[in-house]
Amino acid sequence: MANALEREDYLSDFLKCPICLETFKKPKCLPCLHTFCEACLQIYIDSDNSSEATNSEESKSKVVASSDQSHESGIQCPTCRTFIQIGEEVARCTWLQSLPDNFFINSLIDKQLIQTESKSCDPCASNGKEELAQKWCRNCSEALCQECHNDHQKFKALRNHSLLDLNSVKTQEKAASLCGFIPCADHSSSPAQVFCRNHHVVCCTLCATVRHRTCSEISTLEEASKDVKNDKTTLDLQKQLNDLIDSLHKRISQRKDCLVNLKLSKETIENKTTGLINDAIKHLETLKTSFKNDTEKKVTALSKNFDSEICKLTCLLSRVMHQKHILGVSVSQGSNEECLVERENILRIKDEIRVESDAISPNSQFGTFCFTIDHSLQNLTSKITDFENISLSKRCMKNGRLKLLKSVKLSTGLCCAVFHQNDILVNCDEDKQVLVVDFSLNVKSSVKLNANSRDITVDDTGRVFVSYPEEREVVEVDMRTKSVNKLFSTSDECYGLLWMKQNFFVTNGCKVATYNENGIKQKEIQTKNTWLMHCKLNEETLLYPKDDTVIENFQLINEKILFTQPCADLRGIDTDNEGNIYTVGMVSNKLYQLSPDGSLLQDFNFGEFDMKSLWSVSLNDENKIVITTCNGDVALFEIVCTC
Repeated sequence: MANALEREDYLSDFLKCPICLETFKKPKCLPCLHTFCEACLQIYIDSDNSSEATNSEESKSKVVASSDQSHESGIQCPTCRTFIQIGEEVARCTWLQSLPDNFFINSLIDKQLIQTESKSCDPCASNGKEELAQKWCRNCSEALCQECHNDHQKFKALRNHSLLDLNSVKTQEKAASLCGFIPCADHSSSPAQVFCRNHHVVCCTLCATVRHRTCSEISTLEEASKDVKNDKTTLDLQKQLNDLIDSLHKRISQRKDCLVNLKLSKETIENKTTGLINDAIKHLETLKTSFKNDTEKKVTALSKNFDSEICKLTCLLSRVMHQKHILGVSVSQGSNEECLVERENILRIKDEIRVESDAISPNSQFGTFCFTIDHSLQNLTSKITDFENISLSKRCMKNGRLKLLKSVKLSTGLCCAVFHQNDILVNCDEDKQVLVVDFSLNVKSSVKLNANSRDITVDDTGRVFVSYPEEREVVEVDMRTKSVNKLFSTSDECYGLLWMKQNFFVTNGCKVATYNENGIKQKEIQTKNTWLMHCKLNEETLLYPKDDTVIENFQLINEKILFTQPCADLRGIDTDNEGNIYTVGMVSNKLYQLSPDGSLLQDFNFGEFDMKSLWSVSLNDENKIVITTCNGDVALFEIVCTC
């Protein structure tokens, strides 16, 4: 009994217009498959013409006309907010009438009415008589008593009409449609009689003759819909919709957790800093307000991003649940033909929703904040000018691990890699080319070089530069036009190349020199076995391996040893957004993670990944690390945080 009541409530909700919350009257179906009363849609569209609605934010969100939509005017679906183009202003008055009627909804409304109360004969009622109906004409959409049914069949034009026994409809002995008209997908006024399996579309006989004459799998609608409710495609679609709903629920939950973590981390940081500020009395009181405002701005900015993603995912969830709702009702209440039509519509919409869903990152980063105490705070009596160590804990690998995503051989010899926009650039020395690969390490394109190249770097605007050691040249590579242009010459062989603070840093293994973009040398220092370099986070400080040590050098004035690893033969070096340093050993085949002050946090042995002679390391802001070798191997890893 409870299940019957639940099904009745379920069906009643399905037959209510989302705008007026009453049973549908002349239901019209939008391209996104959401249905509304024709009058409700007219009011929704016309609200843009009233001066009050035009000035309201609600109206601006409903009716849109901008260059972003190809200069076409239109509306947003009241349910899923999908933009639907209306067209030119002259066509707006007829656009609503051109929308397809939802015959499936009309059929269910008639069926519900018949099942909940006794139906009177419609022809008799028009003559002021009260007779109990026993038949239903699907072609005329009228209830007939026995006498009117007999008269109905006397006329030649009405003799072949499809009639249903109302008693079978009331007891639901079979799921039959009360509406004998299913429209053609392209000609809404013509009945659909044919199903093309090649194009997965129902159509009229005219379409079958003209548009599908070369299709090999054509059948009648009745034949195609036979046992459609139990076939594999329908059952798989139901499962896919359930899986998509679960996925969207999970991702919305993740975003909500991110918002909670943001607020909790904000409170934690404020408690820490408030204690420090209270200890420093008046000197830190002014910094407290500044710090709290800065944290609030960061949290607000991040919250907007999560709110936006939650809104988008919620809209997608609404669309998927609606499609599931339609499919469930069509399976349980609709005819085979209706179920087939609705299923094919949903399959098309499902793929569109999947594309929109995939455009949003599948995983969310938990927006926690990390607070580190500045060295100057260790002595509270010293002068403190600012808090600068607030950063989003997005990719700190401390106490984490590396997950191998993919490893491929892209070169015959030594290669370097850097992240560039949404791709990875791989500089192949002996192959004389720069490869553009995606995050699956599939080669998308390449640029041929006219000499052996050793290192590659990218400036703040995305320009790409490569070093030619034997030619003693630095060249610029235009990835769009695939052209190579000489930038300047160097006094020595240029192996390592780095862009930092509007200057180029070049090393030949024994020297590190700086050049401006015009090729004028500015400074030079002696070093040893230095081949690759990196800029320390937000500073004019150079990091580079020297033999088995990691060196920190401020403005090429004085060297400071941060880390030493005997017999490692350190090569590539980079930093994450927490300031942690990453360097690889060509002999040890290990990746070393160091704190900003050079303390060893952990190391990773690349023997388990079957990689030897490690050469370069590069990180991006999306938890990705790319490692290259002297043998042409390129491996992409993801940082998996466990803290």
